Amino acid sequence: MTKKVLWFSRHEMTEEQKNALGDVEILQVNRTINSAYELKEEIDSCDIIAIVAPINLQKQFLDLANGKPVIFAVNQRVLVQNENGGEDKVEFKFNGWKRLVKIDIITEDFKG
Repeated sequence: MTKKVLWFSRHEMTEEQKNALGDVEILQVNRTINSAYELKEEIDSCDIIAIVAPINLQKQFLDLANGKPVIFAVNQRVLVQNENGGEDKVEFKFNGWKRLVKIDIITEDFKG
């Protein structure tokens, strides 16, 4: 059975990431939002919520998902040496998915 995945990211999901999720249909949202509540309709229509977002938005996605999996990709940073003497570059190698279970944001006044 095909599952529908909301992919909140500026980048296309890689084949490796998609394959790790199994039989899925991807609904990508590639735009800036101020609040995950702007995507409530999309969240409600999907089975899995996959995100690349700052922690405040992660918390909102988790709250809106109502028990649906909210996941994010884990990537390993790999330094690729330039054989021509130029500048080395960084690549990211997909290393699996993690599920967000709980986020508690606790703040206090800071007086430096």
